[in-house]
This record gives sequence, structure tokens and C-alpha cells, in this order.
Amino acid sequence: MSYTALILGDTAATRGNVAECLDKTGLVQRKLYCKDARRAIRWLTEYDIDIVCCDWRWEVSEEIADLMGVLRRRTEWHDLPVLLFSTVDDRELWMAGMELGVSEVLPQALSMKEQRVKIRWHLKNRERIQALHQAQSQLARIALSDSLTGLFNRAYFDATISQEIARCSRRGLPLTLLMVDLDHFKKINDTHGHLAGDRALEAVAQVLTSQSRTSDTVCRFGGEEFAIILPETTNCNAAIVAERIRKKIAQLDLGFPVTASVGIGSAKVTKSLLPDHIIAEADGALYEAKRKGRNRVESSVLNTGVVSDLHLFRKFRAAVATA
Repeated sequence: MSYTALILGDTAATRGNVAECLDKTGLVQRKLYCKDARRAIRWLTEYDIDIVCCDWRWEVSEEIADLMGVLRRRTEWHDLPVLLFSTVDDRELWMAGMELGVSEVLPQALSMKEQRVKIRWHLKNRERIQALHQAQSQLARIALSDSLTGLFNRAYFDATISQEIARCSRRGLPLTLLMVDLDHFKKINDTHGHLAGDRALEAVAQVLTSQSRTSDTVCRFGGEEFAIILPETTNCNAAIVAERIRKKIAQLDLGFPVTASVGIGSAKVTKSLLPDHIIAEADGALYEAKRKGRNRVESSVLNTGVVSDLHLFRKFRAAVATA
């Protein structure tokens, strides 16, 4: 693997000494140089740096401290190895360097073999940490995604809508929820097979994603039902989006007809608004779209921010589930 090192030293001579130590190991193929912490941060922002190597003396301790303060505040640089190279055998200097939070303090007089082993360990350790982060991110994505459509799942929806309600409440912004349910989905499965039903769900998921903004959250709510959270969106604007989605779904060419009913629930968010309130509004509108013949959009606006009776919400859910 090709590694890039950032070398920090206040003079050309000190930077050259550190570079010579790295050259002897043969581990680093590219080197960038800077004389102060400000330039070091700039290089770290612009380039993919694998290791930071600094000349270490009492005279530069404040500069290194400034650099470490920035590195440890930024999560993307937490695992970046920082090595200090010292030309003197000073126990107090060594301890002062380690107290800054660096990875290691190395004497420049250390044998090439020892320097290579130590530097290589820090480079490989960073690779292991990055691989672990990637694996954790992938697992988190799997846990919050629907395996068939690739959309976010119900668990992610529940967390996100609560966050959006809180955010819109603080800023006095509207919030709208679309509930999209495929019409006669059981008939598709019974007539054309479950694989055809899966194709329909995947195709609809693609339509929803393509017709949504990056700020929207598109989820598979369950079964053949999808939900789209539209922050900072009025009922009127959401109706335009919903109608566009309905038409796009009806135009799908899967070898069999696919249509969807869409319910819109909107609210001016207040502190009393709960996720169930706006879900109930969208579900009620969806139920109305089903009742009026399907393949249509209906909307409901919650003006007060409070649903007086949530038992209707469960009736709506039961009715939609069988529609």
C-alpha cells in the first residue's frame, strides 16, 4: 500500500531530518511538508494523510499542542497516528510529548529497523481501525435498512420522525408525511407470484427515491406501504410531490399494472405534537384515498398539533392493511 506522510517542522533542516528517518524505513511513498499547525490542518483537509510526523523540541511544544487540540476534536482524525521525532534523550521532553496525546515519541537516533517496526505498526493499526469503522457502519446500515428495497426501515423511520418533529418545533416549521400504499398488492402476488410482487416493491422504491429531495427520508413502513418524511414542507407543496409520485408509479412497465394510493398528513409542529398524531393524519388520508377508489391522493392538515382521539389511528391501520 502507498502511504502519505505529513511532516511538520519549523525549519527546512528539522523537516529534512524527519523526512530522512522516514526515507530509511521505505514505508512512505509521498511526503508533504509544513512549518506550522495552521498549514498542517489545511493539508489534512485537502489530502489523504496516513501519518503525521513532527520534529519535537521544547521550542515547538506550543505549536504541536495546537495541532493535537484540533486533531482530537475532529472525529475523522481521531485514528490518525501522530509521531514526534526527538534529537535529544530527554525524559521530561518525552513525557511532555506523550501528554499531548500523540501516538509515540521516537528518538531520531533509533535504528532504522526499530523505526520501521514502530512506524509500520502505527500505519497498520490505523488500517485496522478504519476497517472496523467501515464494518460498523455497514452493520448499522443493514440494521436500519430494508433488505429488499434498500430503503430505510421502520426503526429508522420512528427515530427520524421524532427528530424532525423536535427540530421543526424549535424553528416553527411545517412537517409533512406521505404514506404510499400499493393498491391490490395481494392480487399481484396471487396472480403473478411473489417474485413479481418483490419487483413491484423495488420499482416503487426507486420511484420514491428519485422523486424525493436529499432532505427527505424515504422508508419502507411495512409490507407494501411506504412513508416519506418531508421536513419544512407545506401540505400544498407535498400534494404536488404526491401526485407526481402517483403518476410515476402508474406509468411503471412491469408486465402488470401497478398503482398506489397516497395519504398526506401535514402539521404546523408544536411541542404537543407526537409522531402518532401526524401518522394518524396521513393514515386517515390514505384510508380516504382507498375508500374513494384508489390510485389517488388525499390529504389532511392537522392545525392544532393535537389529535383528540388516537383510537381512530389503529382503525385506519387495520383498514389499510387489508386494502
